[in-house]
Amino acid sequence: MEQKTFWSTAATQGGVIGLVLAASMWFETYASLSGRTGLMGLMLVEWIAVVVLHYWLLNRYTKQYAAQFPAEEGFPFFRGYGYVLILSAFAGVILGLAQAVYLHGVMGYGAYLEQYAASLKQILSQSPASSQMEPMLKQMFAQLEAAPVPSVLQTAWNGVTGSILFGGLFGLIIAGVRSRRPELFTPKSEE
Repeated sequence: MEQKTFWSTAATQGGVIGLVLAASMWFETYASLSGRTGLMGLMLVEWIAVVVLHYWLLNRYTKQYAAQFPAEEGFPFFRGYGYVLILSAFAGVILGLAQAVYLHGVMGYGAYLEQYAASLKQILSQSPASSQMEPMLKQMFAQLEAAPVPSVLQTAWNGVTGSILFGGLFGLIIAGVRSRRPELFTPKSEE
């Protein structure tokens, strides 16, 4: 059987996480652009589920990686944290590419902003305080329209940095739980 290398395993595992995050991003974009309040509630439930799944996958993959190191060697915190960051970087590349393709290729950034503004107006128009918020909304929409359009690379980079940020936060917990000191005096098994 062919033995996988460190980088191919990390890329595969990070790719799985990236696909989960990309599917989540597509659903959240669809839900936020729909203007339907029912989908907004579902989006909150989906977001919580994806955060839990993201953490679980990072923890599972780090546990598998830590199991490769014998008790005599241990598994230091920095090794576990570094592995989580590597997985997050691979996941971020997938997520960033998905965001760039969706926002710039499929939708078009201008159309995305128009739909976002329209759905936000629709949701806020159902609020009793919508007349009081109208000046603030006009100012916010003017700022959105005046903002420069991010490049495809900037959009992709935002996905990478976001994934590394979440992975870095999760990694503090995961690496702390998975780290173990070397066992200096391990009993030898009888032959």
